[in-house]
Formats: sequence, structure tokens, C-alpha cells
Amino acid sequence: MSITRLFKTVTKALQEKPLPPPPVTFTPDVAKKMHEMLNKHVPAQAVAYCLALWKEQPFSFKITRTRSSCFGNYTFKDGQHKITVNNDLSIYAFVITYIHEIAHQRAWLNKTRKKIDPHGAEWKKSFQLLMAPILNPEVFPETILVPLSRYMSNPAASSVSYAPLAKALQMHELIPQSGILLSDVPDNQWFTFRNAVFQRLEKRRTRVLCMERNSKRRYTILATARVDLIEG
Repeated sequence: MSITRLFKTVTKALQEKPLPPPPVTFTPDVAKKMHEMLNKHVPAQAVAYCLALWKEQPFSFKITRTRSSCFGNYTFKDGQHKITVNNDLSIYAFVITYIHEIAHQRAWLNKTRKKIDPHGAEWKKSFQLLMAPILNPEVFPETILVPLSRYMSNPAASSVSYAPLAKALQMHELIPQSGILLSDVPDNQWFTFRNAVFQRLEKRRTRVLCMERNSKRRYTILATARVDLIEG
């Protein structure tokens, strides 16, 4: 292939598929904005630490609208690490979620094999190491610190899957949620959840076996899910 033809081929390819944006770096202005966001959403005693984590391995950070499916999210695409956290979380749920997502980034950066499980051993270890410096009463009230410490001994994909921690965090919610916890619903009681009607059957470890009324199909729902009782 001639030099001229090669140049045209490369130029056309670049026009069709732009180069990915450069990795996130922090400038004084970006660092100031990041500090302001953290200062508003995490406990005061954890702000400096949370900012330091970002400076060590910068990522694109965004506070998003409420998402019923998750509290936060981490993605790596086109050379960019991106983390989002819901805007309606209490300062305690926010900082746990923030570090949960950074643990995904660190697990990805430090992986020693091509593919790792999203919430596998690498993530668990990263999450535990990152949470350790703030797992103290200066950051968390005792009502949260006790169940949080137990949860961190073997963290699961979602902090709300551990009922004691979920209940403790709900006491500090910015916007109180309606309904009651499925764990507090008696067996055989009917309730509504996500626009469907279910009957509670029996408690499992962190979930509850339920039957959907129309299809008669059985599902397991997190015991910490909020539901509305059907009276009568």
C-alpha cells in the first residue's frame, strides 16, 4: 500500500471513529468542585479521605437523580473510569456507595487476570481496604457502625441486602420512604411491590419467597424491600 493511500485510510478511520477522550486528570478548579460535592454529601470527617482517593486514581464523577435499581454505578469505557452516586442518599449511605464504586475501579486497575467477577474476591478485598480508614465512630454513629462493621467482614453486592445495616441507614434517609420492610410482613400476607401483587410465603437468608398473584409464579425478593400491605 502506498504512503498516500495509507494516509487516506487512517484519516478516514479516525473520522469514522473519534479517539477516546484522555483519562481524567484533576486541575485546581476540578479538585475544588469535587471537594464541594463531597463536602455536601459525605460526613465531614470523611471528606479529605474521599477526595484523596479521587486524586490517587482520578475518575469522572457525577451525582445523579434517584435510581430505584441502584445507589451508584461504576463503568470503564473508552479509557475513562466513571462513577455515579444517587443524589438522595443520606451522608452515610452516600459515602458507603462512593467507596463501593471506587473499589470496583481499584479492583479493575489491580486485576491480575483478564476477567474478574464484579463483586468477587478482588472487589471485596478492595472495598474492605478502602473502608477501613473511616470505619470508626468519628465518621459513623454507633447505630450504623455496628452493623456496617459486620457487613464489611464479607461485603455483598448491595449493602441493603444485609437487613440490620439497611434498617440503620433508613433511619437517616433524607426522604422517608413509604411502606414497610418486607422482613416485617407476616407470612401469607398480601402486598404490592413494583405494581404487582404478591403473597409472602417464607423467609430465606436475606430474601423472602413470595408468590405473584396472577401468574402464581414464585420469586425471592430482598427482605429489605419496601412494600405496601393489602388490607382485608
